[in-house]
Amino acid sequence: MPARRTHLWFLLPALVLYVGFLILPTLGSAPLALFDWSGAGPIRRFVGVDNFAKAVRDPVFRSAALHNIWLFAALFVFSNTVSLGLAHLLDRKYRGRDVYRAIIFLPYILSTVAVGFLWQLILSPNIGILNPTLRAIGLGSLQNEWLADGKTALWLVIAAFAWQWNALGTVVFLAGLQSVPKELREAAVSDGANSRQVFRHVTVPSLAPAFTTVNVLLVIVAFRAFEIAYVITGPGGAPAGGTLLMGVDIYRNAFGAASGASTSSTTSMSYAMAQGVLLSITLGVLAFGMLAFFNRRERNAR
Repeated sequence: MPARRTHLWFLLPALVLYVGFLILPTLGSAPLALFDWSGAGPIRRFVGVDNFAKAVRDPVFRSAALHNIWLFAALFVFSNTVSLGLAHLLDRKYRGRDVYRAIIFLPYILSTVAVGFLWQLILSPNIGILNPTLRAIGLGSLQNEWLADGKTALWLVIAAFAWQWNALGTVVFLAGLQSVPKELREAAVSDGANSRQVFRHVTVPSLAPAFTTVNVLLVIVAFRAFEIAYVITGPGGAPAGGTLLMGVDIYRNAFGAASGASTSSTTSMSYAMAQGVLLSITLGVLAFGMLAFFNRRERNAR
């Protein structure tokens, strides 16, 4: 059997599950965005693209989209620097290396809800451990209501995402580093290259597939983000919508979670569907764009 056909057979089970549980439900629910429907009872009337137009004009949804963009930008920088650096350190041989690997990978195996509660516990002004720690080391003047401060809340939510997803980038980069042929590095050293030059001109270009994988996954993570932000700052994206993400806003509009930053006092499943369709289109365009960009760089690296 040709190798290409063999690969397709291995991909088929995952493809069937993906289409059956994600693509078909999305396509089946998308037409509801063209109607006025609260999510319960009969569909009221056909409204065409009014829900889509409302979503595009909605300042709260646009602000949430900007927060998702900031989240992606931060994860992009963090993963392509810190995660890569950690992978480089973990690729070396020294005592206790496996323990350090386990510690770094630990956040990734935690549920996103658990991560949200953990960070909420750390940052809470009443029961959190951050403010008492600052007092104990003589930095009491830096104490703050971290999640109520518009200057810090969003960045701390982003830090929680980065803390969990750093492990994924580290593992992917570590696998890439271990697949780089030693002969290439040895040849560069024999030609007079120092360790920095070997890393920049030999190792990094060889990591092109790893960069592709990590950054495409980061697009998906950043624009599908929900649980951590919801647990830490609630359905309103406190303070005053300053940490609201698109996924949280869609959930709130669909199921009527009340908050001070709510765009509507009633539940509108059809409006949430329109927001979800726009988010899916945006995510698809960005993911395929990122994939095309890094695939081109990967071909050039060869």
